[in-house]
Amino acid sequence: MLLEERKNKIMNLLKVNGKVTSKELSEQLHVSEVTIRSDLKRLEAEQLLKRVHGGAIRMKPELFDPRFQEQIAVDKEEKREIGKKAVSFVDKNDVIFVDAGSSTLFFVEELVKAPPLNITVVTNSLYVINEIVQYGDIRLIVLGGMFYKKSLNFLDLDMSPLLTKYNVNRIFLGVNGLDEKGIYSTSNIEARINKELYSTNAEIFILASSSKFFKRSLILINEWQGREKIITSDQNKNENERLNILKQEKSLEIF
Repeated sequence: MLLEERKNKIMNLLKVNGKVTSKELSEQLHVSEVTIRSDLKRLEAEQLLKRVHGGAIRMKPELFDPRFQEQIAVDKEEKREIGKKAVSFVDKNDVIFVDAGSSTLFFVEELVKAPPLNITVVTNSLYVINEIVQYGDIRLIVLGGMFYKKSLNFLDLDMSPLLTKYNVNRIFLGVNGLDEKGIYSTSNIEARINKELYSTNAEIFILASSSKFFKRSLILINEWQGREKIITSDQNKNENERLNILKQEKSLEIF
């Protein structure tokens, strides 16, 4: 394979995956790892990628790519575990609302691997839209509104009628913090919309990694109602005692 052909294939793989390894490229392109390292060095000199140990990453990840949100997320391993747990609560024929955020994105990434039959995802998150639109086995409904570039979602203060219209039966929310009082957001408008979500009869699942526990953010979304299910990681051991107290006092379920 000629050099230019290899370079094009490397860049296409980077565009899709965000990163590549020398070993994988060597196997796919049928050349030695020495040749691949030389190719990566040339591409880095052209400022098309950045070499890292064992391979390379995309030089400028695209803001609207779900993988960019995954790359910058904190508590990644916890969030992957949370995502896998959350998928177990999705059943055949469910209509679920998925909020914006890195925790819910990890959840969606797990969901698309083996989605239950006839499920519908309702969302206002550009990241979630971009992830799910690639898969034909999931029905996708997008809620409109003003696009907020900071959070990359569409926000409309009058979402409740739409959620009722689509018979959403489960809601998966990411939060910026939670404590003994309730759950928090950094955005006033997002908090108001999430509060509207509480006005539905849907089951509410809070996806929260350890960095969100017993931390207050700018706006209180809602006080605990005793209907919430908190999905967290088994890797988090530091707050188990406080979580158990919260569970008992507020009649919450914690998984």
